[in-house]
Amino acid sequence: MVYRGGVAGPEDTAHAREQADRRLEFETLLADLSSRFINLAPELVDGAIQDALHRVCELLEIDRAVLWQWSAATPTEITPTHWYQGQDVLRRPELLRQEDYPWFVQQMLAGNIVIAASPDELPVEASVDRETARRLGLKSNVTLPLSAGGVPVGALALTMTQAERTWPEALVKRLQLIADVFANALERKRADEAYRKSEGRLALAADAAEAGLWILDYRSGAVWATARARAIFGLSVDEVVTLEALQAAIHPDDRHLIRELMERPARPGELNSAECRVMTSEGGVRWILSRGRAQPTSTGEPGQMMGVSFDISERKEEQEALLAGQARLRAAAELAGLAYYEFDFAEDAAYFDDRYRDIVGIPRDGERGLDAIGYWTEHLHPDDRSRVLELRRRLHDGSLDQLVAEYRYLHPRRGETWVQHMARVTARDANGRTLKSDGVLRDISALKESEAELRELGLRLIAAHEEERARLARELHDDMSQRLAVVTIGIGRAASATADDERAEALQTATGELLRLGEDMHSLAYQLHPSILEELGLAEALRAECERRTRQGQIDISMAFEPLPARVAPEAALCLFRVAQEALNNAARHAETDAVSITLRQTDDGLLLAVSDDGVGFDPESPRTGMHLGLASMRERLQLVSGTLTIESAPNEGTTIGAWVPLHEESE
Repeated sequence: MVYRGGVAGPEDTAHAREQADRRLEFETLLADLSSRFINLAPELVDGAIQDALHRVCELLEIDRAVLWQWSAATPTEITPTHWYQGQDVLRRPELLRQEDYPWFVQQMLAGNIVIAASPDELPVEASVDRETARRLGLKSNVTLPLSAGGVPVGALALTMTQAERTWPEALVKRLQLIADVFANALERKRADEAYRKSEGRLALAADAAEAGLWILDYRSGAVWATARARAIFGLSVDEVVTLEALQAAIHPDDRHLIRELMERPARPGELNSAECRVMTSEGGVRWILSRGRAQPTSTGEPGQMMGVSFDISERKEEQEALLAGQARLRAAAELAGLAYYEFDFAEDAAYFDDRYRDIVGIPRDGERGLDAIGYWTEHLHPDDRSRVLELRRRLHDGSLDQLVAEYRYLHPRRGETWVQHMARVTARDANGRTLKSDGVLRDISALKESEAELRELGLRLIAAHEEERARLARELHDDMSQRLAVVTIGIGRAASATADDERAEALQTATGELLRLGEDMHSLAYQLHPSILEELGLAEALRAECERRTRQGQIDISMAFEPLPARVAPEAALCLFRVAQEALNNAARHAETDAVSITLRQTDDGLLLAVSDDGVGFDPESPRTGMHLGLASMRERLQLVSGTLTIESAPNEGTTIGAWVPLHEESE
């Protein structure tokens, strides 16, 4: 649609010839501009438009020309981007704001040509535009829309400021051709800038992702590649990249992978990938991942493949290290006989390996998911079930960081077994409720049997040792002591019968030494085998031992013994007695004190002996040699009767030795 505000008047013959010459010159200019703007480089478009406006205005004696484009920042404003001013000083025109030219803007958006020989010819609805034109001194105007693909992008305004003029229709049509040339050139420039921006953003994104971009032309074999892609393949920046050059950079054993990637049939949208090694200049290799999507031609033949490549050497090294670690872990688990499980309470799912099935006794086609927990619970030994389930409850409510337990398990095929169990919670919800837990099991039945056999052997050795000590004690007491007593009596009689005072004194001295020797022999016999332990029990035996040591002047011992069961298992009583002897020996030799206290009391499930002093103390991690051997002896004795030893000491802070044994009353 063309809005026309005026009609051309008659022209005389001379003026017609002049106009014909000008028309011919203008047609020549139009042809020149059309050819000049074909395939014009984007960076030359602005200068070419500026020059064309100058030539058109001078040829057609137009005072001013302005090319406007819609502002991307403010859609209601149209920005002057190219202009020519004939007589005035060249300056940038003001923004064409919608409130100043509402009707003109409406016409441009509609793609209409506006022709006005004078402001008075504008329609009534263009009153605001008319006043703006008069205020700015615009005498006559033709405005041509610029559009790209049917979308308005701007306008070309040719204006007279010195005098009014008419705009013949033939001239307007040719001016519209010029406007179209400008619009096409600007659109190509805009598209090129958008492409460059897009390419820049793509290159930036690719660099951020450490990716190399490439395009393979199947027909020519040429490859376009970014600098990072060249670096990934080990190619120089100025090297001509071809498919052969890419394949030559690949490790010989992997070249078939790239060849298969490139030669795979082109299916639209299909993304192909390959991992391969690239040889480095130092003789090493790097791993790369390449992905490409083929783009067939309209005939279905391979056209191009666009792709991206990544250096994944570090990831490969991590994968290899992870696989090696997993292999070592599996081997270690296999050697240790560990079974693994994982429970997901949120998903009501479970994973456990074959060894777990074997240890727990779940059939191959048996329990699945969390039902395995119920199966395990049902087969816990009745005597251990409450203890183990309490530990599990504490683990899941967060009061226990890790479950570590040994318990008996009633295997459905193997009967009673021993299991070592370690578990932890790996995920909780906001309320602390367990979401995931995992753990390992180990069948320690053989170990427990070996421990029982060693304990039994140890007890037999101690019994044999004590039996030998008792035999020696009896020999000393019943034989050697009696014989010594007879000798002592004989010497005493000889001393009484002799008249030689010197000889009598010597015999009396010998008699005294023999009496002291008898006492020492009696004490030694008691230490070897305190018969009072068997006759009167642990408390009286300890009391007698303490009184004996006090009489001998070794140390001053205070005693606090609570009532004990009527009878205590002999091996437990003997163990505590020997521990007390060793602890008193250590105090006498190393504590540098003459005050020691000893207590004996019954706990809920055992007997607790404590020997304390206020001496120099020591570091339990590095006691002196003699003390270390004594402590080791105590610990070994207690282990044989399932007891425990505790040591509380520090330099200059005294020492407390605690010995606990489980209480098993001896049956009548």
